[in-house]
Amino acid sequence: MRKFTVSPTKLRTFYQCPAKYKLEYIEKLGRFYRKPRAGFSFGASLHNVLEQFHAQGGAESVTVETLTETLAAKWQTQGYKDAQQEQAYKAEAVKILEAYHQRAVEMPVTEIPTLLYAEKTLNAPLSPEIVLSGRVDRVDEHHDGALEIVDYKSGRDVVEPEHVARALAMSIYQALLKHHHQDRRVFATIIALRTGSQASHEQTEDEREWLLADCLETAETLKNKDWDSVLPVLNDHCPDCDYRPHCERYWRQHG
Repeated sequence: MRKFTVSPTKLRTFYQCPAKYKLEYIEKLGRFYRKPRAGFSFGASLHNVLEQFHAQGGAESVTVETLTETLAAKWQTQGYKDAQQEQAYKAEAVKILEAYHQRAVEMPVTEIPTLLYAEKTLNAPLSPEIVLSGRVDRVDEHHDGALEIVDYKSGRDVVEPEHVARALAMSIYQALLKHHHQDRRVFATIIALRTGSQASHEQTEDEREWLLADCLETAETLKNKDWDSVLPVLNDHCPDCDYRPHCERYWRQHG
């Protein structure tokens, strides 16, 4: 029997709006409503370039020229309103990568970690029937054996430790990585690519236990819910929801 799987994206979608979850995961209508966005393409392009950069050995092996050439090869064109906007985003991406490379060059050799995982899917059982799954962008192994989950944010200028602590995905990634490496210190870091600002948080055992219990409770709800009676929840996420054209409740309120 196939086990029911939940992920940070699934959980976040349900927390935003149960009706959105129904349309995305029960009725599977995403291909009809999901729209490309400039911010998503911009972020994905940078993620792909940096994944290759670290997989190839970082600044010790990859020049800044090669880094920008990789950007040209991996650039995603969807979602930009016109060529002018796309070129502006691309110019900003080049500046971000140049600054990122410079910071990597300036890092002392003794502080440079080893890449352990890139684009790695991790799983852990929540119950005999339910699995928690998450795909981490990058996991570094430090010289003292500590494991650091690294995530990039291309639309943020400042990151504080509380931002990392409150990030659902980063919390789940820590719990999953700790499940597979129980003898290691595990912590998570978010890097704001536009500015280089970064912050970290190390999940406590109590935080991890509470999170896993909450994920299990929500997963059981998703697994057993009667979706026929689900109604949309109107909140701050509505303006950016791809399913807004489908949402009669939203349009009755907003005209």
